[in-house]
Order: sequence, then C-alpha cells, then structure tokens
Amino acid sequence: MHKSFKMMSVMALSAGLATTAILMPNAANSQDAGERAMEARQGLMKLVVWEAGPLFGMASGDMAYDAGAASAHAANLAALSQYPYSGLFLPGTSQADHPGKSCALADIWDDTAKVDQVYKDFQAKVATLVEVAGDGQPALAAAVSEMGKACGSCHKPFRAKDDSKPFGLCVPDR
Repeated sequence: MHKSFKMMSVMALSAGLATTAILMPNAANSQDAGERAMEARQGLMKLVVWEAGPLFGMASGDMAYDAGAASAHAANLAALSQYPYSGLFLPGTSQADHPGKSCALADIWDDTAKVDQVYKDFQAKVATLVEVAGDGQPALAAAVSEMGKACGSCHKPFRAKDDSKPFGLCVPDR
C-alpha cells in the first residue's frame, strides 16, 4: 500500500507540475497582453507624432512648406490611421491600472461608440489632409488644424492630464 501511495503521489505531483508548466506561460501571456498593448499603442502614437510633427511645423510656419514632404507625411498618416486601434486599448491598461506607464483614462472603455466615432472623424480629417497637403501652405494649415481638433476630441476626454509636463500632456514614463 505504501508503494502504491508513493506512486500515486508522484503521479499527482507530476500531473500538477505539468499542468503548471502548461498554464504558467498562458497566465504570463495574459498578464503581458496589456503591457504589450500599451507598448504598441504608444508606438503607434509615436509614429503619428513623427509624421504629424512636420505637418504642424509647416502649417504654423515654423518649418518651410515643402509640398512633396507634406504629401508624404500626410500619406504616411493616412496609412497609420487605418491601423485597427481597438486591440491596443485593452481593458485594464488605463492610467489607474498602470500609473506612469499609461495615459489612457478608464472612461475610454465606457463609451466605445464615441471612441469609434472620434476615430472615424480622425480618419476623415487625415483623408482630407492627404487631398490638400501638396496644394500650398494655407490649404495645409487649414487641414492640419482640423486634424488637430480631431486628435483633441479623443485626447481631451480620454487622455489623462499631467500639469508637471509641458502643455499638461501626460506622457508615459517609458
């Protein structure tokens, strides 16, 4: 009896360890999914800023207007705007959940219809920007202004503020 109890204990322990070995990576993956989503979201936003920055510079006159460069940046923004953002905003990735790592307010998950509409508006403003980016600085400035308003219509209600940063913008600590 002692031998069979020992054998059953070893089998039970082996089964438990095997189950743990199988489930642990899945648990880690589910924990890491939010972290990866935040990193991807922030990466996408950095690319948007990379492309939009020169457009804002040309629109404001801080940079010389260049029709070719404006058109290229606008086209790149159009491509970025087609990325399906919803997988980047996983529940549990708000600033409250990840202080210092996320600027998303939890409200973003309370009104997904508004978020969807805001994103469609952004896509439409970027499409207009693509059409006029090469048509001169005044046309670019008007389209960039409208695109900026579309950006703000998401950032104002759904992005945390940080008064210690320039313009009160929350920027993750990464």
